[in-house]
Amino acid sequence: MTTPAELGGWDVHTHIIPPAVVAAGEKGLFGMRAEPKTLHICAHGVPLHPLSKIDALLERVKSDGLDGAIVSVPPPLFRPDLSTSDRESYTELVNDSLLNTCHAHEPSLRPFAYLPIEDPELSARIATRLDHNWAGAVAGTELGVLSYASPRYDALWQALSDAKLPLFIHPGSSPDTRLDPFYLSNLLGNPVETTIAAANLIFAGVMHRFPRLKVILAHGGGCVAALCGRWQQGATTNRPGIPNIELQPRDAVRRFYVDSLVHSPAYLAAIVDIVGADRILLGSDWPFPMGAASAEHDLAHLDHALKRQIRKTNAEHVFGTRLAIHAH
Repeated sequence: MTTPAELGGWDVHTHIIPPAVVAAGEKGLFGMRAEPKTLHICAHGVPLHPLSKIDALLERVKSDGLDGAIVSVPPPLFRPDLSTSDRESYTELVNDSLLNTCHAHEPSLRPFAYLPIEDPELSARIATRLDHNWAGAVAGTELGVLSYASPRYDALWQALSDAKLPLFIHPGSSPDTRLDPFYLSNLLGNPVETTIAAANLIFAGVMHRFPRLKVILAHGGGCVAALCGRWQQGATTNRPGIPNIELQPRDAVRRFYVDSLVHSPAYLAAIVDIVGADRILLGSDWPFPMGAASAEHDLAHLDHALKRQIRKTNAEHVFGTRLAIHAH
């Protein structure tokens, strides 16, 4: 019988704070402040252990028997609060440091480039400059006055499509103060923010107009699988405000990719049925407490073929040669 270690594959949802960002915090740059164990960013106090410990992530990759992990900076490092003048230099700092960190640990680590998604034009310019050294890009859900339905993002969707760069949408913080008690900002807010992003992409026709765009949704796609039927009913009955979209919600949700991090065999089964077995990627959210303790956390109950598909085959299809090592 094949063990998980013999399946290989990729964890597409892991996080690292790269060294140059910690160093910038020690210098007080970009409104950050670093202490021995914590990086303070805006209202967030982000623990540096193990988020800044590259060896800890490499050990996790090894213990899960994976070929590697795709790494993004954690959501507290998403900075919609920055001024326009600081935004580009901050993004350059984050991405250069993450790229260098992953490059030093190839072939095990591959980076997602951070996009300052609240600035569509800057994000599009950055996307056009991303070469084969990047696995894809990551963007948050805090868009200010915009939404993912805005036509101002069309240049970004085109750039990502042309470069065959997958986009990982990962929620930042929720703006809803009703979610302050009971850790609801994470338990409810995070999946809802992802779901709002997906709904805007569907109802604005983005997934139809950009058929080569590859979008990966964090945390099992939030509530997308649960709400797909309701969205379809709204479209079918021409509810007010819903445009006449060519790609119906029931079909559009099957254009997304989602990670496997749902903490529920029953919901994962629903995602397989509604979104598709070929659209699920292994994701652990390492090293956060709301993540998975191992690759087996969400996959242990699955049969060999589906487990291999989620761990390995689907990632190879989504990222292609971007998982390979290139000369720098």
